[in-house]
Amino acid sequence: MSTTPAPARGAAARRSTLRVLSWNICELRGDLPALIGAIRDIDPDVLLVQEAPRLVLPQLRLEWFARRIDRRILVGGRFGRGLAILATDEVARQVVRRGMHKVSQKVTNAVSTYPRGVAAVRLSVGGGEQLVVSDIHFALQEDNRLAHARHVQDLIRAAGAPVVIGGDLNEKADGPARTLLGQVARDAGEVAAEPAAGPGLTFPAEKPRARIDALYVSEGVRVLSERTVTETASVPAERFAGASDHLPVLVEVEIPGF
Repeated sequence: MSTTPAPARGAAARRSTLRVLSWNICELRGDLPALIGAIRDIDPDVLLVQEAPRLVLPQLRLEWFARRIDRRILVGGRFGRGLAILATDEVARQVVRRGMHKVSQKVTNAVSTYPRGVAAVRLSVGGGEQLVVSDIHFALQEDNRLAHARHVQDLIRAAGAPVVIGGDLNEKADGPARTLLGQVARDAGEVAAEPAAGPGLTFPAEKPRARIDALYVSEGVRVLSERTVTETASVPAERFAGASDHLPVLVEVEIPGF
């Protein structure tokens, strides 16, 4: 498999693309060398993390992870609600605002107590323009997913800038929550200029049966490519599947003036 080369990051470089990787990392319980090696190979500008360390020393563990992949923590840690956004130094320098929105959920059993939210960063992308990059993790319960999706709808409509948003959505593309999300944003896999090969299934990682991880883009963002990553230059497929119980999704978007 060929890996898309990372754009130059020198001071004189000028580019108009952003590579965003979304990955549920299962609270770092998988093959850590494979996880770290894969991310270093993929070399995303922005990493959207779901199931970041949450219960045991979450800040220290996330900081440890960020150092291993040479990324800055923009959002996440002790109060991250299982979400984190990490990025290169170049992207970190362009952050205008960052934050976390709590999303209320109906508690019906132990599984439904997992905290939900929306993590987001607003970037200055040149020429006075901005871009919002956001991370979400929908619940296992349909009613909670719908409540989360409605909250996201409101945030996207009020963003005042193009939005790239994604994560572990816990349902297939035709599910009710993703249908709501699709009213304000487009599934990157469906609008990519370079269609991905295969169905892009993401879960479970060892024998994927469903595409429940995805990224969406609002108006103003052109998707150049989208794919589910199954291996990298230093991490073969059999080890890659042990890095987490999910496979990651990578998109490259065109951002004029970035």
